[in-house]
Amino acid sequence: MRCLLCRIPALRRLRRELARIFALTLVALLAGCDDATAPADPSAVADPAAVADPAPVVDPAAAGLATVGSSRIAFMSYTGEESDIYTIGPYGSGLTRLTSWAGSEWDPTWSYDHKRLAMVRWRAGVNNVMHGDIFIMNADGSNKHWARSALPAYDFFEPSWSPDGKRLVVTVRLDNSSNAFLATLELSTGNLAWVGPAGTVAVRGRHASYDPTGTSIIYLEYLGGAVHRFVPGGTDVILLKSDWQIRDATLSPDGKRLAYSRLVTSTNPEIFVLDLATKTSKRLTFYAGDDIGATWSPDGTRVAFLSNRSGRYQVWSMNAATGGSLTQVTKVDDAAEPVWWH
Repeated sequence: MRCLLCRIPALRRLRRELARIFALTLVALLAGCDDATAPADPSAVADPAAVADPAPVVDPAAAGLATVGSSRIAFMSYTGEESDIYTIGPYGSGLTRLTSWAGSEWDPTWSYDHKRLAMVRWRAGVNNVMHGDIFIMNADGSNKHWARSALPAYDFFEPSWSPDGKRLVVTVRLDNSSNAFLATLELSTGNLAWVGPAGTVAVRGRHASYDPTGTSIIYLEYLGGAVHRFVPGGTDVILLKSDWQIRDATLSPDGKRLAYSRLVTSTNPEIFVLDLATKTSKRLTFYAGDDIGATWSPDGTRVAFLSNRSGRYQVWSMNAATGGSLTQVTKVDDAAEPVWWH
């Protein structure tokens, strides 16, 4: 899962162990509520026909990358104990470091016109307390600035752009507990407003993003039990519900599919794609380690994700329909939080 605590440099070595502990706790709680005779989740059982993931493909054409060759993937990587933002081509070319000052940046996200990136940085806020705050720059690293002139009083993280580029939907943590709620940030004014469906003041959740039309917002319940879609001030619909913790979820560029990662055992997250019309999910990865952070290519033909299958956490991509044509994108010390431009 993604969280502000996991980005504190001194705790980065613990971030994945903390996620595993959280997952084990959640599974134990669910087990206590479930009927002991209930059948196991079918997708948790290894596919008897499945073998180890194929070797990485290095030919962009063979990997099906020709149509997305000019696009870029942003990601976070550590240099020592601090994290910076990088971009890279979809088949591993043109690695570019965009931030290099003291401190850490995380949660990168592309504007829909792929001309700007928003992210999170530490900032001295009210009473000189350090908070995560939203920072923006051009795709080439120029024009770096805070999204708001006002000093933060709370922690802001997980920004995501509206299609028109006028606002961000963000997660706001009110204190050091798990009180995290969704809000929108108007970039022209810096105004912050709680957001939710009809009958609510604010939604407790995380990992929110706009649909491609900009009319609705999808988000993950804070404990990862379901993915919702709501129209601000309107209806709320559950797109996906699971007894196994969902780690992240994102709509395809055409809005017809949902790529997500969720646990299939107490410690093993895998990547799935849900067809929203048929309500059927297809499992794309079969690896005993971590496959998380799914993000769509601009044409919807591929999904990039984070995996430790090479021994370190790196960005990989695969065919969005089959999970085939597996390709390692990055070869850095420690990658995290990939996001393909729209």
